[in-house]
Amino acid sequence: MFPKIIMTSLLLLLQCPVYAAVKLTEQVRTNFGITTVVAVSVQSARQWQAAAQVLDASMLVNVLADLNAAQASASASSSELKRLESLYQSGNNAALKTVESARAQSIADSARVQSLQAQLLSTWGNGIGQMAVQAQDQLLRSLLSGKTVLARAELLNPAPAGLSASTMRLRLLSDNSLINAKLLGPLPHTHSQSLGNAYLLSVANSSQFQLQPGQILSAELQDVTHAVSGIKVPKSCVVRWQGRHWVYVEHEQGHYQRVAVSIGQWLDEAVLITNGIKVGDKVVAVGAGLILGAELSPQDTEEEKEE
Repeated sequence: MFPKIIMTSLLLLLQCPVYAAVKLTEQVRTNFGITTVVAVSVQSARQWQAAAQVLDASMLVNVLADLNAAQASASASSSELKRLESLYQSGNNAALKTVESARAQSIADSARVQSLQAQLLSTWGNGIGQMAVQAQDQLLRSLLSGKTVLARAELLNPAPAGLSASTMRLRLLSDNSLINAKLLGPLPHTHSQSLGNAYLLSVANSSQFQLQPGQILSAELQDVTHAVSGIKVPKSCVVRWQGRHWVYVEHEQGHYQRVAVSIGQWLDEAVLITNGIKVGDKVVAVGAGLILGAELSPQDTEEEKEE
């Protein structure tokens, strides 16, 4: 059995990042087209990846249309009840039976409105259920005209407590185009397979793209209250090997060191690194994968790799 101090040293060694150095000839560097960038420090809104699907909004359209009609009926029956009550109290031509019938109709119409509002809340969440009447009307007209579609986005990982969603972006799977979406609010936890982190989005259709019900997209929820700080480099800097992420840092011309890094966040065309490199490091932006291949097959290097 190893002494305790030796075991502790071995554990610490295994937890440390592994570094490797390699030197390439000028000809190989030219062939690889290697270029470097200077690592800079940035702060970015925390992003949460999500899967999204365009919804069939016909049920919502029907509910909103029924709610509009029910609210109109409730308003009319309420006004009629007030008129008859006024006539009855003043002794004019209004029978008590007529007043009671109007009261029953008013109660029934109000109950119908409340039932439809509860249906909106349970199915579509507070974003629509608590929306002002005028805003609901505007959304209904936009859905009917095809100018707007609805989408459901569900976070791939559970959201932390206090998550304050501010914006959501959809990404087409066909060409990776980004589409800004309006976040209407969280959706109810409606089925067992849901993670309970689903959001309802409204998306404006345009001549550039026409989203269709059932269409699958990826999504990114941005939370500005949980900003992430780190070192920003292009995505092309990062290579994956043996289950870890690595970048190559150039310490002098032709001398590259492979460094294990921790990814804080993937951005559109860049990556935010939280550990492994520092501001000002010259990181290989083009040719990192080729350097890894040369390192693993050292015939293209001037000296053997060091591990």
